[in-house]
Amino acid sequence: MRHFDTMATICSCSMSAFSVKKTKPRKYVSRSPLKLPADELYHELGPKYGLIDVKVADRKIAFDIESGDWNTANAEALGGISSNTAQKVRKQVEVLQEENNMLKLKVEVLLNLVAESIAEISST
Repeated sequence: MRHFDTMATICSCSMSAFSVKKTKPRKYVSRSPLKLPADELYHELGPKYGLIDVKVADRKIAFDIESGDWNTANAEALGGISSNTAQKVRKQVEVLQEENNMLKLKVEVLLNLVAESIAEISST
């Protein structure tokens, strides 16, 4: 019985040693390039940080720091075609697809007229 009491005392003491302590919240550190010191800014972004360009999918776009906007007008696709040219080609493809659909509809109407004419001629 005495052995059991000492084991209970040891267990109760060791449980409190493993209790989780509450940690302090971490201090927020801003990584904004506008708030970096000059030496860190040079280290992080290099000597010329005015031009930032990114390759996304098949396009290369640039960030204009003055306006704070991504510039896709002068961006080139990696295939060598500018985004404006690609947009014009897409528009032209859309127009041609609509024209193709209209021509298919006209052919279907003409085939129906021919079928009706043949049916009338054969019935007389």
